[in-house]
Amino acid sequence: MKLIKALFGRTALTLLAILLQLLVSIALVWLVDIIINSLIGSIPGVGPYMLSTIIMAAVDIIIAAITTVRIVIRDMSPDEKMSWLVVLVFAPIIGSLLYLFFSRPYLSRRRMLLHMDIRARSAKYYVCNDECADVLGDRLRSSRFIYGTAGAPPYRYSDVKYLPSGTAFWETLKEELEKAKKYIFMEYFIIERGRMWNEIESILERKIAEGVTVKIMYDDIGNLTHARRGFWKELRAKGMECLRFNPLRPVMSAIYNNRDHRKITVIDGVTAFVGGVNFADDYINETHRLGEWKDCAVMVRGAAVQSLTIMFLTLYDSQDDTRLENYDEYIPEYYEYFDEEGIVQPFADGPRPLYPTHVAENVILDMIDGAKKYMYITTPYLIINHNLTTSLCRAAMSGVDVRIVTPRIPDKKIVFWITRRNYKKLLRSGVRIYEYLPGFIHAKTYLCDDEVGMVGTINMDYRSLVHHYECGVWMYKTQCLKDIRADHERLFTECEEMTLQSAQQSVPKRIVSAIGSLFAPML
Repeated sequence: MKLIKALFGRTALTLLAILLQLLVSIALVWLVDIIINSLIGSIPGVGPYMLSTIIMAAVDIIIAAITTVRIVIRDMSPDEKMSWLVVLVFAPIIGSLLYLFFSRPYLSRRRMLLHMDIRARSAKYYVCNDECADVLGDRLRSSRFIYGTAGAPPYRYSDVKYLPSGTAFWETLKEELEKAKKYIFMEYFIIERGRMWNEIESILERKIAEGVTVKIMYDDIGNLTHARRGFWKELRAKGMECLRFNPLRPVMSAIYNNRDHRKITVIDGVTAFVGGVNFADDYINETHRLGEWKDCAVMVRGAAVQSLTIMFLTLYDSQDDTRLENYDEYIPEYYEYFDEEGIVQPFADGPRPLYPTHVAENVILDMIDGAKKYMYITTPYLIINHNLTTSLCRAAMSGVDVRIVTPRIPDKKIVFWITRRNYKKLLRSGVRIYEYLPGFIHAKTYLCDDEVGMVGTINMDYRSLVHHYECGVWMYKTQCLKDIRADHERLFTECEEMTLQSAQQSVPKRIVSAIGSLFAPML
């Protein structure tokens, strides 16, 4: 299963393409030479395979030139363009085929019409309330950007509770699941049997017996090494309406690169959870494969839950057009008002063309550029494009206290080496980088000036910012920002602050990370 999962990475496909290109070129030269000899015989003064080699070289140049023009004029980031052009240098024919099949998620006409229908039916649930504009002040533009690109409105009087660990999330989630009266929605990247999921599943079975509707969706490829292939059937047999996101099928398609990385639970439309925590024992430190696992989540209550309810239903519907829902039945008649003057704005992000731009990346850029005192970030991976790198460096050189926390113990070694390679420019510009010593940090948090924060599923890498379906909760002057700040301050004491010297890597690691950086947009 690990091999199958690895083969769906674009970097693996790129390396295979270079090898395949060599084999194909040799085979085609040999075949063309046979055809030439059979048609016109040998040519005086021309050695064996010489003419066929010239023909194949011309074909390579023509194909590479056509594909290069398509890449250059296409609306995509410079980083992605550079990666594809590097592939074409080494594998013009196979690289062109890879670009054709994997450079963008081509949706069938039927699937595109389904998305359009879902979007049209859900629009009435995303209504922006102008009363938030007076509260947002200088951050009004950020909020309007999220609404304009992701369709997600801001909310006042909704409560957000910060849960600073996987265990805190798990215990709170179990308490809230027990209160469910109508329905429970769950959307996760990974669901793995163990203590964490078994206790959740036991509650779900009990709730189904009480008449509660349970809908579950998990990413099929993300779960390849975590659950048996018939896991979804097991859940259905227990009364849960379970779907796999983008089920793995034996066809070549770029759609498999766009995975559902979101983690959402919605209970009765009045309580919801969002964060980095999946359902696996690593996340609650029941197992210690990577040392101490640090994660977090937020619990949202009030009107802001409506956005998360619709987020779940729309993506759930996109996987099975026979399950189109009447969303009205999942919207409460009224929402509880909380003593919270701040703004809560849950939003979703995903690949183009379903989303007009990279929403999360621009939200993060706006937070960094708007920082006056400090910008704190926690992320398991730090593989970012030129825009984010420049923005972080500019903020640090302007006197902003920019701090980024990454793991000391990695889950993917090559990705870790590339992450460390990216330290150099940031450190030289004054960005402070910390590595979490006890183990692996999986939390995805962004905090600026005690004023703006975001917690969700969004990593600082190309997969999250470009390829995956993601979600986050953007907050402005909410009370829980103080709790997030306190968690960051505690976290710094458990880390080692990196320097140019301590971040130095061995020559083999530098070579591998340099090559990997060329294909970073494909990671």
